[in-house]
Formats: sequence, structure tokens, C-alpha cells
Amino acid sequence: MNIDFIKKLYKSRLVKSGIWFTIGTFFVQGISFVTMPIFTRLLSTSDYGITGVYTTWLSVFTTIITLGLLATVNNAKVDFQEGYDEYASSILFLVTLFAIMWLIIGFVFKKQISSIINLNSILVMFLIIQGFFGFIVDFSNAKLNAEYKYKKYLLISISSAIINTILAIILISNIKSEKYYGRIGSLIIVALIYGTVLYVIAMKKGKKLISFEYWKYGLVISIPAIVHLLSGVILQSVDTVMINSMIGSSAAGIYTFAYKIGMIMYIVWLACNKAWVPWFYENMKEKKYDDIKLKIKYYIMLFSVMGFILIFISPEIGKLMGTKKFYKGLDYVPLIIIGYYFQFLYSIPANIEFYTKNTKFLSLGTLIAALTNGVLNYILIPRYGAVAGAWTTIISYILLFLYHYYISLRILDVRIYTFKPFAYGILYIVLSSVIFFIVKNNWILRYGILIATLIILGYEIKKNSEKLMQK
Repeated sequence: MNIDFIKKLYKSRLVKSGIWFTIGTFFVQGISFVTMPIFTRLLSTSDYGITGVYTTWLSVFTTIITLGLLATVNNAKVDFQEGYDEYASSILFLVTLFAIMWLIIGFVFKKQISSIINLNSILVMFLIIQGFFGFIVDFSNAKLNAEYKYKKYLLISISSAIINTILAIILISNIKSEKYYGRIGSLIIVALIYGTVLYVIAMKKGKKLISFEYWKYGLVISIPAIVHLLSGVILQSVDTVMINSMIGSSAAGIYTFAYKIGMIMYIVWLACNKAWVPWFYENMKEKKYDDIKLKIKYYIMLFSVMGFILIFISPEIGKLMGTKKFYKGLDYVPLIIIGYYFQFLYSIPANIEFYTKNTKFLSLGTLIAALTNGVLNYILIPRYGAVAGAWTTIISYILLFLYHYYISLRILDVRIYTFKPFAYGILYIVLSSVIFFIVKNNWILRYGILIATLIILGYEIKKNSEKLMQK
């Protein structure tokens, strides 16, 4: 692969923004992984489990409090190019009203909510506060993504991650018992600081608080998607909650540890998706279907290779990140990576539903998958333990992918992809997983297969570099 090819490839807005968003996301999440050995030593498996359950419920509370309005950012960029800042300020003010209402409800019924979610009443109030201010940060970052302002995105993401980590270590080290308060406390403080600053900036820039036009536009898109968003959270995180309830916080802590390792796959997708979605929306609007079809092919190829690499090196990552008390979760990691791979696959046809504003289909599919996951967990976790949570998630995401693929073919007249690239990707990741479980205890053979495969793939990429340069 020559220098001219690399330079030409970097000129692509999709590639350039994708690289920088990937760097930013990896840096932020990289801090999380680098500090995992610290937190797994500072926190007991029980404290780690409570923190995991808290972050799971945080996603639920955030979606309910904000009515899923984060999902409207990319659509608004296309439909309100001139009034995009006004749209942002008005939506943030609308969410402020919702947050005040939920803060009152949470205070009045905190004991009842506490008993339902199996967290104390103090954490219930924390969830509401962090849900609101965290939304402001996420909304602002999503807007920067849509505008390809990756430098500002990097500044916010990297600085907040560093401060969060340092503050967490200080707080945990100075708390004698219930050390999970230190980890959760750092999240809230950073969300408050950054959320407040970004809120003021958005309001000064947009200068519009009340706009029934913008509110109606946002709610029409977000409300039908709330079931989808909540079901997505349940699908992704209900395992931890149910393991905590059925087996205990220690088992939930071990499972949370495994999930954090497996989430490397999710982080890769999240980073690239920040660049993919705005690019996809723009090219759909301009009807560049052939270009989209080509990019999807390589998009799937990239993630298939990434999944293969992560599965094969997962034992070493796990041992590096945790202590022996967490090692039981290492067997879960490859399964979790496979689950995230199918989550990536379903996001490709799901983006068509978001673009065409057919969010009702999103909600139905995710609800079915979430219910399937919940029922299977209820049946299998007591019988087979925490590992059942990983298997039920894989099954649920496979169902979700097949559902969204079918729906996308029905709501769009133009075929922007075929099933062939998906089939190749699935076959590749399945074979990789089977081979891994056969050779996982022989690290020499495992890394020999990994290196040989990467050499062959590198040769194939070089041979087809001219296709990769197409825009």
C-alpha cells in the first residue's frame, strides 16, 4: 500500500472523520481499559457489580427522562441546516423541563423506585441528575459528530475522560466502605461540570428556548423510538441486572468485567459509526447508492477482521486487565464479542429505518429481541449460571439482525446492499470462534493462526487497493 494511496484515502471525509472519531473514542475508552487493573484492585467484585448495575439503569433513566431525543440529532442536521443551533437549544430546554418533572417524581417516590431497581435511594437521585447532565454532553457530542467537528469532540471526550479517571481514583482511595460511591461519584461530578458548560454554550449559540415546530419535529421522531431505545438497553444490559438479582452482586461484577473486555468490539463500532451515520445520511440524500453499497462491503469486512483479532487475543487482554478473582469471566468474553458483532450487523439496515423515519419498525423489532432475551435469561441463568447471559444475547441479536434486514428491504425501493457481504461476515466470525475455542489453550498455535491470517488479509487489501480508493 503506497503513500499516494494513503493520502488519497485520507482525503475522503468518511475516512478522515472516521479515523479521528476512532482515535478519540479509543482514547476515552482506552483510559477506561488502562485503568481497569486499578479499579479491579480498588473495588471488590461486589462493588464492581453495583457500579455495573448502576450504569445499566443510567441508560434506562436517561432514555426515559429525555424521551430519546438524542436520536434526532442527525435527522435535524439534514432537515434544519440553517436553524440547526436553534433546534439544539430548544430541544435542550425541552429536556430541562422533563428533567425537573422527573426530579420531583424521583424524590417523592425514591423508596418505591429503589426497591424496584435494587439500588438505594441515594443512587436513584444520582441516576436522574446524571441522566440529564450526561444527556447534554452526549447531545453536544452528537451534534459535533454530525458537523464533522472532530477536534472539539476530541477535546471534550479526552479531557472529561482524564478528569473522570483521576477523580474516581482519588474518591475511591478515600472511602473506607461502599467504595462504589467513589466510582459513581466521579461520573456525576464530571457530567455536572461538562453538562453545565455545554448547556450554556448551546443556549448562547441557539438563542431559542421554546419552539413548538422543533419540539414537534423531535418528538415525532423520538417518541416512537423510545421503545426501541429502552429495549436496546434491556437487550444489552439486562443480563447484568438479572445476574445481580438471581446470583448476586459478586457474579454480576465478574460478568461486568467480562463485558468491559468484550466491549472493545462495541467501541470500534461506536467510533466508526460516528463518522458513518452522517456520511450515510448525506449520500442517501444525494442518492449515491453505488458508493454506499461499496462502502458497506468494506465496512463489514473491517468489523469481521476486528472481531477475529479480538476473539483470538481476548485471554491475554482479560488477564492483563483483571486479577484472579475476575478470571472466571474470561470464558464469557468471546461470546460477548460475537453478540456485539451481530449488534453491528443489525445497525446497518437499522440506519435505513432511522433515515426514512420509520422508527415504529425499530421499536417492534428491539422489543421482540429484548423480551426474548429476558425470557431466556429467566429460564437459563438459574440453570447454567452467568454464561447463559452471553448466549441469550447472541441469540437475541441474531433475531434482531434478521428482522431489520427484512424490514429494510420493504421500506426502501432501492437495494443499497445484498445479503452476500453479511453472509460472508457471519461465516467468517463463526469459523473464527470455533477455531478459537479449539486452540484457546495453546497460545503459540493461536497467535500463529492470527498472524498468518492477517498477512493473507493484508496481501488481499493491497491487491484490491484501487477499489478502496473509490469515493
